[in-house]
Amino acid sequence: MTILSAIKTILEADATLLATATGGVWDWDETGAQGINRTSTTAAFDSNGVIKPCVLLKARAENPDFILRDPTGKYNSTRQVVECWLYQDNAYSSITTMKSRIYALLAETQVTGAFWVSWAGGSGQQFDYDLRSCVEREEYLVNARRSV
Repeated sequence: MTILSAIKTILEADATLLATATGGVWDWDETGAQGINRTSTTAAFDSNGVIKPCVLLKARAENPDFILRDPTGKYNSTRQVVECWLYQDNAYSSITTMKSRIYALLAETQVTGAFWVSWAGGSGQQFDYDLRSCVEREEYLVNARRSV
């Protein structure tokens, strides 16, 4: 299980988050390079093509941090940032609710395959002109272990 799939599993299992994220929780493997769009992620939009509140997860590259190393056991500690992109049509109220709930679920916790997850910042309020929607990005730093 990848860190991204472990985080997605936690978010998708939370009824409180899903009550707000009516457009679902998606990851980069599902959406591809297009991200959330009206063609491949139709469940994220209503019948009029307006985006529903939803979450897109993306994982950056895993990087060694050299804090824990074992040359004999062949492992090294790593850091990886997981981005949570939060979308909503024409407002930020649902984004704020989703952001708070994701923080409650992930910040200062452990997920499968990781030592620790910490909040690492966010983008603030933005607008996606392609989707015609409000968007914010939250980042979580995942400390894990890479082994052969």
